[in-house]
This record gives sequence, C-alpha cells and structure tokens, in this order.
Amino acid sequence: MTVATLYERTFSFKGSISDEVALNELKFFMDEVIPAIRNSAGIRSAKVYSGAGALRSHLKLVVEMDDASGYEQMLLDPAIRKLLGRLYGTWDLNKTTQVFLREVTPDLIAALSSSD
Repeated sequence: MTVATLYERTFSFKGSISDEVALNELKFFMDEVIPAIRNSAGIRSAKVYSGAGALRSHLKLVVEMDDASGYEQMLLDPAIRKLLGRLYGTWDLNKTTQVFLREVTPDLIAALSSSD
C-alpha cells in the first residue's frame, strides 16, 4: 500500500550570518535545492513557505511524496547530497523541526483497523 506523505521542515538561518548572506542562501535554496528535490524519485512537489517577518526566519519546506520512502530517496540522491553541507551550514539547526504526515485514506483506515 502506498500512502502519500508530507515532509515538513521548519528552519531559520543562523543569527550569526548577515542579512546579505541569508538572502544569498535563500536564493541558493530556491534556485538549486528546490529543483533538485522536485527532480528526486517519488517526489510530487516541493514548496517553501515563510511566516510573518523577515525572510530569514520561520521558513518551512513542504515536500509531498508518493510515500515515506521518498525522504530516504531524496537523501540518497547525488544531486541533493552535494547541496546538504552548504544548506545545513547556514541553518540554525538548534531550532529546526521536521514532521512526517501521511494522508488518511480508506486503505490506511482499513490497514490500521484490521485485526489480522
């Protein structure tokens, strides 16, 4: 059974980097990271959202995947792996969160309620 899954990663840029560097890293994220994610196997869509305030804080990456294995496939994708060091180097990793959400479907309800 395949269950569509959302991956949400909330992040902010490090306070120690300048606004100019944060802007350049946001452009890198949008121009290089997002297209690489979108081209990864099992990915349906990838979008970035911003909360209130400056574009350097409270950003959220939302990736819709065919199923939860899309996350591991993303991490193993050579195009994405080469970008992760730069990406994580600018994020405040003490404040990041991530959540996986699976779509509730009749098949999922049947699987979870089965006593077999």
